[in-house]
Amino acid sequence: MDPTRPGTGGEAFAHLHHDLMNPLTVVVGYAQMLADRPDLDEEARSQARRILEEARECVRIVERARAAVHAARRAEAAPAAVAVATGGAKKRVMIVDDEQVILRLTAEILHAEFDVTTCDNANEALRKLLIDEYDLVLLDLNLGGRIGGRELYDTLLVQQPEVADRVVFVTGGIVSDDEQDFITSSGRECIQKPFHINALREAVRRLTA
Repeated sequence: MDPTRPGTGGEAFAHLHHDLMNPLTVVVGYAQMLADRPDLDEEARSQARRILEEARECVRIVERARAAVHAARRAEAAPAAVAVATGGAKKRVMIVDDEQVILRLTAEILHAEFDVTTCDNANEALRKLLIDEYDLVLLDLNLGGRIGGRELYDTLLVQQPEVADRVVFVTGGIVSDDEQDFITSSGRECIQKPFHINALREAVRRLTA
């Protein structure tokens, strides 16, 4: 069972919900105050409104996930119901990131439209990629552990070049010249953290179309 999906890992999700909601509440509050300050110029207030919108969307995602967890737990306790057709298979997306909060949040953003699998290390990702097929792999370039994101991509180029063609790098912070050269030479797309929620959805839709 995948604890990043609604309906599983209820106790773990309760702790995650608590850990996420406290900082999100702070972000929403300060962003709202900045957006409403008349002494700030329009550009600063516009940036504050954008942050406020993103933080509120994060709050909505977390709350929807909590409601889904509770609904799934109630369903598990009830007699089995007749399955409802979903109207076609979802595109399969693998997310590889060693940051657990980012991993869970990204999975929650995408799970409504995509069949999401998460991995927090390169070895686990390699094992799953050898067994199953995925339409897209979101790979953290600065993946921690003995095998990093670059090494995982280089391994895929040799062992599974068709999978390497479906990799999209995800990176945060300042990208060094060496990293930028690597991304450019790979020819793969790169999504910067922190990503806009809607922009991430649109990018994944486009890349799996």
